[in-house]
Amino acid sequence: MDITENYRIDANFRHFRNEIKDNEELYLVECGIERCRPGKSFGPVTRREYHVHIILDGKGVLEMGGVSYSLGRGQIFTLMPEIEHFYYADDEQPWHYAWFTFAGTRAAYFMEKAGITESHPVRETYVEPEQFLMFIEKMLSRHQLTVANELGRTSQLYEAMVLLVDSWNQKTGSPEKKASYDYSADVYVNSAVEYIHGHYSTIRVNDIASYLGISRYYLSHIFKEKLHVSPQEYLLNYRLERSAMLLRTTALSVQEISEKAGYENPLTFSKIFKNAYGLSPKNYRAKF
Repeated sequence: MDITENYRIDANFRHFRNEIKDNEELYLVECGIERCRPGKSFGPVTRREYHVHIILDGKGVLEMGGVSYSLGRGQIFTLMPEIEHFYYADDEQPWHYAWFTFAGTRAAYFMEKAGITESHPVRETYVEPEQFLMFIEKMLSRHQLTVANELGRTSQLYEAMVLLVDSWNQKTGSPEKKASYDYSADVYVNSAVEYIHGHYSTIRVNDIASYLGISRYYLSHIFKEKLHVSPQEYLLNYRLERSAMLLRTTALSVQEISEKAGYENPLTFSKIFKNAYGLSPKNYRAKF
């Protein structure tokens, strides 16, 4: 693709168009910023990708899916794939908007998590729209066709999507208050187990829930469902298993092993260990 074909700039318009890439999770197709002429229209047309418009100023109308939307600053409208749309700027206060267009195997999933679907193609920004503009300007600044710029544009696309999802989550409530979560229970449990294995000596159950971005109640529910123990029981059992292994295979003192298990007081550790194994740490080491 020639550089003169994929990048345009004038007093009222900046636009970059990327090459189409199939089978990627998420990729940028184009982006731009425009101060529309009064009454400027586009369509009716149907396109393949998601076109996300962030309105910075002015007014206009979107017609899509049999619904008409009157839109202004601080709103986002998305032209959905394979749905005919027509939109036009106001005659007296025409739109000034920025947009980014993308596709990919997970594009629909990410948009759903941002509160944008075929039945709800319009939403508020819930943050200052200039925050989105910043990412689009960075995409445009990397219009030269180099590998570094391609990576830079892609990183800014993901940053814009993060803001899109985060701003929606802030509007609908924090993850702890949501009735459902983004990933399956298996994903959360597996991630929690990995986190426990790497940080068992210093963490509490609240730390695990916070790391995953879910409530403690939900963490407990899925642990009991999948592992048949509570997170607290799993953490305690793992600490004791690691401690028993250290007693069998190292010359570390009981106090050192106690500290590695997250217990500052070796007497407390010894009591918990004996309740679990029927032997004190010292006698367990002597036996095994």
